[in-house]
Amino acid sequence: MGNYNKVSKSLILTNEIFTILLNNIIERFSNTYQIQDNYKETEVFGFGNYTPEKPNLKNEFEKIAKAYINGKYLYNKKREALTGKPFIKISDEYRYVFFNYLGLRNLEEFLAQGSISEEQKKKQVEILINSTTTEDYYYTSYYYGEDNRLNKGEVIIRNKWKNIEINYVYEDNYGKIGTYTFFGTITKNEGFLFIDTKFFNGNKKNEGAKLVFFIGKSAPHERDYLIGTYSGFDKYDNTIAGKMILKKFDNKQKMEEEVQNKDFDPVICQELNKKRIVVDSVIRKNPLLFSKKSPYAQILNDISREYLLKINHQKETYDLKLKVEKYHLKIKSIDESLFIENDEINLINNGQVLNIVFTINGVFYIKRISIYIKVYNLIKENGKRIGKYTAADVNNNIINGEVEFLY
Repeated sequence: MGNYNKVSKSLILTNEIFTILLNNIIERFSNTYQIQDNYKETEVFGFGNYTPEKPNLKNEFEKIAKAYINGKYLYNKKREALTGKPFIKISDEYRYVFFNYLGLRNLEEFLAQGSISEEQKKKQVEILINSTTTEDYYYTSYYYGEDNRLNKGEVIIRNKWKNIEINYVYEDNYGKIGTYTFFGTITKNEGFLFIDTKFFNGNKKNEGAKLVFFIGKSAPHERDYLIGTYSGFDKYDNTIAGKMILKKFDNKQKMEEEVQNKDFDPVICQELNKKRIVVDSVIRKNPLLFSKKSPYAQILNDISREYLLKINHQKETYDLKLKVEKYHLKIKSIDESLFIENDEINLINNGQVLNIVFTINGVFYIKRISIYIKVYNLIKENGKRIGKYTAADVNNNIINGEVEFLY
């Protein structure tokens, strides 16, 4: 084994190795001063409302360093490990005192102890070797999330695009902060990144979000933006899926500044707003209870047919032949010279009113139209079937009037 004590200014430990190191430090301290189980953590580590005259690790470390030591540093690292974070980074000055407190000079001597298995040593050495040749990449993730609001998160890519850490910070209406941390693995395949994350609740590892991003033929770090999808569950335990954008930053500080900034790029807002699917975590015995609109679903089948729309504006009438596909509810133009897109069909007012929206591409006076018609009027056998519309014409004028449905 080589000398890994000088590979970088910071030392990266696996969660297992750090936990063993921490336990050894606590055990030595407890044995030295006969510390009982009721000794508070603030007194053990030496921070917050602690008694400086009592034994604490802060004083122990300052005797070694001959300089100021932050008593909360090791405590914070302990909390990181408890979240399930796979790697714990120790700064240069603290790793010196940690090993020295145990009567050791460096990590190499620590790994040589009999209490550490060969498999644990192997994982640790691999991380150290990789840390000398790879760099971390920092991104901010954007997505339309809980409470119908845009959210930001910290994304850190490590170990040659093999590992990922994602941190989301939520603030509720009372100003209370909640942090959700996910750790995962990355697989590259056929121009895509597949990300599988986990999160820890206490000591229990749970399934997290699944992410997929398109990267094409280039290396992922060459792209300033990555666009993809996520699926998982939200903080209300609903099943969710949606669109996500990752933006690359030069360093960790710039990433953190962007996450803390409550402003959003308008381009990102436009791309992400409402791009979210939420499925309530409730098991329904009857399909008519799937959602509030389920009882009116048969109406959508009843309106699926071919129509001639007579769109009246001032003294002109514009004819448009279209078809509403059964089951798929896709609106198509029967006239092959026209193409319909961005179409929507919605039942509103307890299924009593049908709203149809679509864009018309091709040589036609109207370009975008929204139509409202009473369902009863549309499906009745006799009489005129008249609805109201608002539209944008070829000259970008906003127009409105009546539209008649013939079939």
